[in-house]
Amino acid sequence: MEYSNRDGITPELERELLKRGYSRREILKLAGIVGVSGLLAACGSVKPQTSQGKAAAGTPTPVTKSIYSISDANGLQWPKTVLPEPTSKVQLSISHSWDATFWTRQVQFDTLFMKRHPNISISAENTPFNNYLQKYIAQAAGGTLPDVMYCQFAWAQQFISQGAIAPLDDYISKQTDFNLSDFTKPSMGFYQRGGKTYGIAYDCGPGLLYYNKDLFDKAGVKYPTNDWTLDDLKQNAIKLASGQGRDRIFGISATPNPSDGGIGPNYLFPFGGQYTNEPQETQCYLDQPAAVQAMQWWLEIRLKHNAVPSPAEAQGFQIQQLDPFTLGRSAMMLAGSWSTPALSQNARFKWDFALWPKGPKGRSTFAEGSAYMIPKNGQNKDAAWIYLNEYLSSAGQQFMWGMTGRGSPARSSAWDSYFKSKYAPPSAKLVLESLEKYGSNAVLHQPTTPKVSNTVTPIWDRVEAGQLAVADALKQVAQQVGPILAQNANSGS
Repeated sequence: MEYSNRDGITPELERELLKRGYSRREILKLAGIVGVSGLLAACGSVKPQTSQGKAAAGTPTPVTKSIYSISDANGLQWPKTVLPEPTSKVQLSISHSWDATFWTRQVQFDTLFMKRHPNISISAENTPFNNYLQKYIAQAAGGTLPDVMYCQFAWAQQFISQGAIAPLDDYISKQTDFNLSDFTKPSMGFYQRGGKTYGIAYDCGPGLLYYNKDLFDKAGVKYPTNDWTLDDLKQNAIKLASGQGRDRIFGISATPNPSDGGIGPNYLFPFGGQYTNEPQETQCYLDQPAAVQAMQWWLEIRLKHNAVPSPAEAQGFQIQQLDPFTLGRSAMMLAGSWSTPALSQNARFKWDFALWPKGPKGRSTFAEGSAYMIPKNGQNKDAAWIYLNEYLSSAGQQFMWGMTGRGSPARSSAWDSYFKSKYAPPSAKLVLESLEKYGSNAVLHQPTTPKVSNTVTPIWDRVEAGQLAVADALKQVAQQVGPILAQNANSGS
């Protein structure tokens, strides 16, 4: 297959992409969707790395120069773990799911940790988010989970209910300065079950409306304000969409998809709709009139006005592991503060965020996060706790999530370092305001959540392709998801 000059694909770029496993047909298809700049972004991945700089199979982590200074750790008060240091060498295996920019900060933390604990070495691997759950569910089934593992809020109860995770209460009670009361109110509930704590949150943040100032300026549209309504968002998303092919600009990055169990607070609650009964999560309410009307309202942005990426375009962005907003192709997106490191590193435009707009029934936004856990069958639990006690301490959260501008640290004591970070956006204080005033953790997180997502996906694919009406799809979703959610009633709490 040959490329024309207008494709802009140089022989050097072609060779690099071929080396990375893309076929010529895939290269041409991607060029038509994301353009040459997107293909260049796809070249960011190189040989997988661990914290020790050694190859880790199946963990594609780009090696980039860090934008952060390791000297940020100077002056931080690192806690002393009550457990004794190991007397012989211990290697801790730790799983993460970071973007390329933030991975460099992870390497910095691990380097400093190993200096403080010379008998503990770190073998850390980084797995893309979209591949993470499948990979580690398989490891859980085989009893081969790492010593410490990252876990997103929506997956935690599945791992816990399967008996794969060790409770941490004994460690926490012995570590008298761990101070669970320092954690923000919504951050820890996802990781508790039956009165026990199985994970320690590192962040919990609200959904925010990110916007591309350059695209707003070019279109002559005023920036979002905290007084915006969802009608304002919709009308401006339609207005900001323009162009064709690789020059196409989208008004907003996505419309709600019920395969994402977190759509309730932002997309349904403002219209009086619900996904499920909270907190039990045993029934599906997506076929109720308020939810149907809300989803029809949102899907007009896609199906009627064509202001979001098509399924094929979305797949193209997913392949290169960059979203259309970061590439400058979308004027707005819904995301948490954790999107800021990748934007700081990769965005070539001015951006900021505002509160998620209010709807007819008020303002609401998701409050979601992630945690780290110690698997039940781990052979190095004490060393794993020594690591987590520092990593998720106030000092650790300042170093990792505050000073980097990533934001939404789970510990209240780490927020000030975020506000002062040079990497935090101008509107950083809106994050805490949004979390405290409007944040809701009424999002699917019980053990059946991954199964719900897998069940909904093929149904909603037909909606986004224009092959199935929204109301008919939601009826199917409720019929198929209802019995799955009912299983949560028997899973304990």
